Amino acid sequence: MQNKILALPDIQDPTIPKPAISLSFKPFLDYIRERLHDTDTIKKEIYQLILHRFSKYPELEEEMSVKDTGKYKDLLDLLYISLSTVVEDEKNVLWGLSTPVTPVIFYGSDPLYSLMYEAAQNQVDPEIFANPPEFNRQKCEMIYSYLLDKFYNLNLNKRDEMVHQVFDKKTSLLKYYRVNVDTRFVNVTSERPLPELTPGNSQFNLSEEAGLETLVKLLPLSMFHFTGFSILTITEVTTEYAVEKIKDILVNDHGKADEVSYEPVVQSLKSIAGSNELEFGLLPLFRVNNKLVEDIDAYCHSIIFSLGKKEGVTKNFFLQLVEKFIAHPKLIFFKDLDTCGPSQQQVGDLLKSAGLKSYALMPVYYNNKLSGAFEIYTRQKGLLDERTLTRIEPAMPLIAQLLQNSLDAFETKINDTIRDKFTSLQPSVQWKFNEAAWNYIYRSRLEGKPAEVNKIEFKQVYPLYGAVDMRNSTIERNKAVLDDLQYQFTVLQEVFTVLKEKSGFALTEEFIFKCTKWQNVFRGVFTTNDEIKVNQFLNEEAHPFLRHFRETNPAVSAAINSYFEAIEQGKGTAWKHRRQLEDSMQTINNAVNNYLDLMNAELQRAYPCYFEKFRTDGVEYDIYIGQSISPEKPFDIVYLKNLRLWQLTSMAAIAKLSHSLLPQLKVQLETTQLIFIYSSTIDISFRNDERKFDVEGGYNIRYHIIKKRIDKVTIKNTRERLTQPGKIALIYFNQKDAEEYIAYIHHLQEKKILRDDMEYLELDELQGVNGLKALRVGVDFDNATHLQSASLSQKASVSQ
Repeated sequence: MQNKILALPDIQDPTIPKPAISLSFKPFLDYIRERLHDTDTIKKEIYQLILHRFSKYPELEEEMSVKDTGKYKDLLDLLYISLSTVVEDEKNVLWGLSTPVTPVIFYGSDPLYSLMYEAAQNQVDPEIFANPPEFNRQKCEMIYSYLLDKFYNLNLNKRDEMVHQVFDKKTSLLKYYRVNVDTRFVNVTSERPLPELTPGNSQFNLSEEAGLETLVKLLPLSMFHFTGFSILTITEVTTEYAVEKIKDILVNDHGKADEVSYEPVVQSLKSIAGSNELEFGLLPLFRVNNKLVEDIDAYCHSIIFSLGKKEGVTKNFFLQLVEKFIAHPKLIFFKDLDTCGPSQQQVGDLLKSAGLKSYALMPVYYNNKLSGAFEIYTRQKGLLDERTLTRIEPAMPLIAQLLQNSLDAFETKINDTIRDKFTSLQPSVQWKFNEAAWNYIYRSRLEGKPAEVNKIEFKQVYPLYGAVDMRNSTIERNKAVLDDLQYQFTVLQEVFTVLKEKSGFALTEEFIFKCTKWQNVFRGVFTTNDEIKVNQFLNEEAHPFLRHFRETNPAVSAAINSYFEAIEQGKGTAWKHRRQLEDSMQTINNAVNNYLDLMNAELQRAYPCYFEKFRTDGVEYDIYIGQSISPEKPFDIVYLKNLRLWQLTSMAAIAKLSHSLLPQLKVQLETTQLIFIYSSTIDISFRNDERKFDVEGGYNIRYHIIKKRIDKVTIKNTRERLTQPGKIALIYFNQKDAEEYIAYIHHLQEKKILRDDMEYLELDELQGVNGLKALRVGVDFDNATHLQSASLSQKASVSQ
């Protein structure tokens, strides 16, 4: 034990008045005298010894200078023995005595002085208080907790300890210590009358800044006098505190094994392990249909996967490695990578290539189910051992939760993508399905059998329909098929010629003749009946003959194999033109779909609406908007007007977008844009059999029939199709329906988005539909103005 004065920096907030402080042993001796009359045990002899030894120095019961405590080292040793357990080793405890309130230590254990004292400079380590404001706040909380208990018998938020962070220069890590302050031997008196704490001024919480400010005003410290001494007991709680930090990440930040959580979690793990030279990796086991995902980037926080990607090791090697680990999950520990066995050579060499000296891979379980793996590694020899693994154990349940959160987030993203991309259920109508699902569960429980599912419907919604189609897609598809067939039969004819030359088989001449005949058919009119016949010829005659010949005549097998490789569906050279067409169509459709998805997100922010796309050769979509879609948000016709303006503007943007893609397309495809204007409301309901929304009622079905028939409509008394590349066609019944869109067209013409070439057209009758009219206007491809979707906050003033 040491008897040295250690005056810690006075970092108290200067705006808070300081109390009067006196060092005295009288409160302690009064306590001993009181206990002397309460006990008949052997402690009585100890108490008598203490009083006898202290009685020789009556000045200790008076106010004294801390500088004089050096004269009484023997008494301080006796005091320590009386306040600690007999078996306690002072070499292993952080214990000391200090003046009340002010941080002046005058007696303590060697470890305490080592922690807080820089012997070489004979001054307090400046790093000991890394966060002075936090230290000061905790100190004030403790003082006022003591005062409230002493004078008002209020044990609210009582605190007798605080946690400090200390920078360890040896490890370059923060360590955390809990400081317990025993104030049993501190007396406090008030220099003036105490104010009354009424309900109006006593509603405070010491852990809140406002509560502390209230106390500072009501009970300024300058009105108090503290006499006696405090006992300090300091305990290292680095592991406990670091674990709490990880818990905080899990609770407050919904922590996962991702970029946001990774660094703070690793820093906490280093503090627990006690070394800044240890590194950690998190490896969640992402699976799709019980198969590990093959995206190596998904495992970016694993050192072994990161090294493999850097060194160009095949992903199959790693996936097999992980599958083997999953089949037999156990600790894999390379304590010294320089002594790897032959069976571990490949992995060992990979780890050593990054300078690693030790590596451990631990299985991590969540609810008794393997959720991932945890890596510990270091580039310093001899640092990673079994003791390190033991120190990390308290954090393993939290690591398991982190990995499980990542798996849950992965599953959620998969499910959200399925719902967004592959099903009709959308967030705007999710609430209706939630109600129906709960109603089904509730009624099934009451009735004791599966209940009937309530009909999900939305009444009086406004429909908007649009279609982006590939012009002449059927003609282009037929042309691609014929070009590929022409190539296929050229190769087939060459194969039969080789067979004839090498085998002299007479039947090959007939096959050559038929190939020539079919090539002539491909150059002319190719009918559906011809398609059936050519498939019969290939599947029932040519291909069986070739397969038989390949087995019986090895000399010609290479030529036959070459033919079958050429006709491999979707991959062979005999699918070249169809593949180019599909690639071109997909390029356009992907661009259109991505554009509509982005615009849909913007639409939903203005007013929730149901937006559903359909894949044809191009893209069609239905939009429904109205009060029944979103009962909680008042609907106004202005939302419909903004939606119609967006529809027209987006069609112009799509036309320009598809036109800009032409240089990238192997098949030059152009798009047509069609809008059906329908001003009346309709009812829609969800059809369980088809898992999609459809119109409801006889009158509403007419709307559905019309929109399905108008794509091929022609201009009256002509054979010209209404829809044309580079133009937007708008079909309507009544002139009143068209007037709103005409105003929007004029608006976009002024912005140089649309051309000044609007046409008013009458259309030929369709089956069961007559009286159709149309507007048609060109899109300005030459203007450099960037096309944007109509702002949803924009008022549809052009229609008013």
